[in-house]
Amino acid sequence: MALAFVLYATSMSMGMTMFPLFITETLRGSEGQVGFLVGLCALLEIPVMLALATLRGLPGTQKLVKGAFLLFAVHFALIYFSSGLPLLVTTQAIRAAVLAVTAGLGMLYFQELMPGRFAAATTMFANTSAVGGMLAGILSGAAAQWFGYRAVFLLCAALTFGGWMVMQFIVKKKAA
Repeated sequence: MALAFVLYATSMSMGMTMFPLFITETLRGSEGQVGFLVGLCALLEIPVMLALATLRGLPGTQKLVKGAFLLFAVHFALIYFSSGLPLLVTTQAIRAAVLAVTAGLGMLYFQELMPGRFAAATTMFANTSAVGGMLAGILSGAAAQWFGYRAVFLLCAALTFGGWMVMQFIVKKKAA
């Protein structure tokens, strides 16, 4: 499970780092557009988190996290195909939903997988972000240098989808 979250954290960090450069260099957008889009995502995260906390009848933690991973892969694919602000606004709404789920339920998911080992589960969850962040710098820099900023988002989609696939494998293995 840690591998899935390392792949997710790597793509999240890569996307966050390269997003402003993609907008200003590839799409020839402005710094103001970057600020608007990043701020929009941050603004939308809180209502989504509150909705998740208050809604009843939601799927379990595992299904929500797996769904968030798949949605994050879609988010990156949409950025890859975007050519301007309208689609990027949509991507930021998707990103806000994904971050609300993973930030709010990611640690809980690890704790559910490691019952009675809350400290170890919390540490493992936190370490996936640290490892992902370290890998992100190397991968995003190399991908941007060799293939351009747009390609970074295709790689992010592939990494996140890979994380989702790892989760699919683990769930099937547990059911057997």
